[in-house]
Amino acid sequence: MGVHGVATAGARQAEVDPLLADRVVEALLMVGLPVAHGGHGPGVHLLATGSDGAAGAAVGSDPERWPLTLRWLCSARLEDAAAAGGDGPWPRTRQVVADSLETALAELLPSLGLRATRATAAGPTLVGPGEGPADGAGQEDRADGEDGEGGKPGAAGGSGEAVGALEALPAEAVAAVRRSAALAGLPLARHARAAGVALAACAPLPTAPDAAPAPAPVVDVAWRSSSQLPGTPPVATAVREAMHHAVGTALAACGLRTSWHRPPDGAPHLHAAGPRA
Repeated sequence: MGVHGVATAGARQAEVDPLLADRVVEALLMVGLPVAHGGHGPGVHLLATGSDGAAGAAVGSDPERWPLTLRWLCSARLEDAAAAGGDGPWPRTRQVVADSLETALAELLPSLGLRATRATAAGPTLVGPGEGPADGAGQEDRADGEDGEGGKPGAAGGSGEAVGALEALPAEAVAAVRRSAALAGLPLARHARAAGVALAACAPLPTAPDAAPAPAPVVDVAWRSSSQLPGTPPVATAVREAMHHAVGTALAACGLRTSWHRPPDGAPHLHAAGPRA
């Protein structure tokens, strides 16, 4: 077994720079993504390009230029259902989730000082060494209480009120997000400083000027990175945009009812409600 599960059991051995593997794992943890150590998901599985376990990489991929292959492993439930095949939706669901996360990896890893690409639309993410860690990576000073990407604890990136406890949010919407995130293999941010799929309350529209707002039937959904992620705009923006799109696509593929809210005075953000009928 290689560093960080680079060589899988029974796979043809292929050499990989352990320092590169460490850099990739460090970047993934800063983003807040789980690592599938030894191929045990969910999370990002690191494989040596050219090994049998890295099947699916583009034909002719150069292991010298792209020593690492990254694949997203969904939950065991989804992986097993997809492997069983049949006429069900699971193979397609698994493919959409994996594609969305692997595309996000190719988009965000360059901002953290690594070369990354997807040679084909259905292929894995190929990674090679870059010019070094991103400026300020792991060295960004933060004020007390400041979370990753320069946000505040509990903020999910939407326009709603930040909430630190999931119990304060609409139970049906939270349960729906939790089920879809678990199926996709994405962690749920369960407290204000946790990385993962973060939820916040949506601000409901009152029915009358003096009426009390009704409980919001939906929640704002966004990705919250680790507090170790540099808050500099090039890094934070690349990670936020890549993960925001990937999370929305993955959760929708796993049955979550989602919609984009585009307020005239703010950035677009994702709303989530109960499962589709």
